[in-house]
Amino acid sequence: MVKTGTTIQDILSIIAMLAALAPALIILFRRIWHSDVLNFLMVLSLLCFMHQLFTIIIPVNQGGYTFAHAVFSLSEFILLLFLLRPPSQKKWMRDLFHIFSIAFLSVIITVYAIMGATASGRTVEILQNLILLAAAILGIVQLLRSNQLYLFQLPLFWIIAGTIAFSCMELLLAMIPSNGSDQPQKEMMIMQSLVVVIRSIFFILAASTKVKSPAVKETTGLNQFRY
Repeated sequence: MVKTGTTIQDILSIIAMLAALAPALIILFRRIWHSDVLNFLMVLSLLCFMHQLFTIIIPVNQGGYTFAHAVFSLSEFILLLFLLRPPSQKKWMRDLFHIFSIAFLSVIITVYAIMGATASGRTVEILQNLILLAAAILGIVQLLRSNQLYLFQLPLFWIIAGTIAFSCMELLLAMIPSNGSDQPQKEMMIMQSLVVVIRSIFFILAASTKVKSPAVKETTGLNQFRY
């Protein structure tokens, strides 16, 4: 029985790794990296791929796993936060966002340095997902208010949708208590792989969007919705 569970975990980990890499391969194959949004998505895809690769290589119970997971999670958070940052034409609001981002990242790094990734990692990830969820909701509201006729053809829409789904599922998983035994850890790893696959599906849709209207092409970058 344990062997079957381990096999399922390994298969899902490989599927999650390949799914994380798929958006970057699609962007490279289609040669559509001229868009700022898709550039961000390609870098994020490669980062997620490396994250899943390290998850496969490093055992969960090994000391380096927690540190590597914290580093990759923080890097993905930074990329998504700057991609989903709320638009503003006012300089003081942009400066406020940058100050908040730098302060929050400084606090996270300090907490990791003092308490360690093992002791504080779960709390930090909850805060990261809450912030990303709030930024994604603001982003989707902005897109809906822009009255775009081709909303589902915007890569940014699918990235935001994937971020909302990912953050909600991560927050739900964070509510599951863990007693430190091996079996719940394996089940959690299986759930984490499924969450990554689901987010990757949204990112694949973002990389596969086919823009048919010249008006939509102008909105595939950050210019209209980001400062």
